[in-house]
Amino acid sequence: MCKVVSILNMKGGVGKTTITINLAYYLAIYQHKKVLIIDFDPQANSSSAFISYENYEKLLENRKVISEIFTDIDKIIGPVSNKIPQLLTLSDLLVNVKQEPQGGKIDMVVSELELSKVLERSGGAAIEDRLSMMLEKKKNAYDYVLVDCSPTYSVLTNNALIASDYVLVPVKPDPFSARGIPMLLNKIDQHNRLHKDKKVEVIGIVFNLIKEDLRYMDGIKASIMASYPNVFQTEIKNCEYYSKGLIENKSIYETSAQYWFKNEFTSFANEFIEKIERNENCGA
Repeated sequence: MCKVVSILNMKGGVGKTTITINLAYYLAIYQHKKVLIIDFDPQANSSSAFISYENYEKLLENRKVISEIFTDIDKIIGPVSNKIPQLLTLSDLLVNVKQEPQGGKIDMVVSELELSKVLERSGGAAIEDRLSMMLEKKKNAYDYVLVDCSPTYSVLTNNALIASDYVLVPVKPDPFSARGIPMLLNKIDQHNRLHKDKKVEVIGIVFNLIKEDLRYMDGIKASIMASYPNVFQTEIKNCEYYSKGLIENKSIYETSAQYWFKNEFTSFANEFIEKIERNENCGA
């Protein structure tokens, strides 16, 4: 069964995109899983990480972008008519960015700056259910759907939560990103009370962009772990090859980063899989 996971923090600069694209790569290439990335951030960093500028421009021109799901609701649910001869489906927006011989793959729905206009909307027919509606019939073609979320709480956040089974919370252990944790967990609790049939679970907090020479990070990590027990054992250290990989449309595994950085991310990815599987087995 497909697992939909939103990578989310209310603060920017915590490495959400880095985790999203490298986790997708590991799941698809090393675990032979079918993965869909939804780039749900108007900055479109996940999109640019996998797609060249020229191909991205073509996708924009052909309107193969996630903002299309916020179009006229009739284009999604019908009825089909002379005005709307064909309904918009997730398949209309997909682009394959990675494929491996044993069946693993990464498909993506790209984002664009236009998505930011959705943030200005306060209403509309099923405006907070659009992502869930678009995923409903197609998501079981995948093992994982990873939603790279905007750091701004908005109608996009609500869409992501309604569509998701889990939330993964990347945290850079500095005072600013740590402040986003209680805000986010409060919003998730509020969501679960409002949407009892679409509850989402926090799969865990992962410390990201760790710099070992910054001692103050240790105190912040200790404080977070004391307040929130659901913290990944694996921490992800800061490495310039994550950024270089994004620029070159590569994962950390495809760069010349030293092996321990790659092994470290592998440990995190395996812990992620174990947490998901353990939770799924408990719920079975």
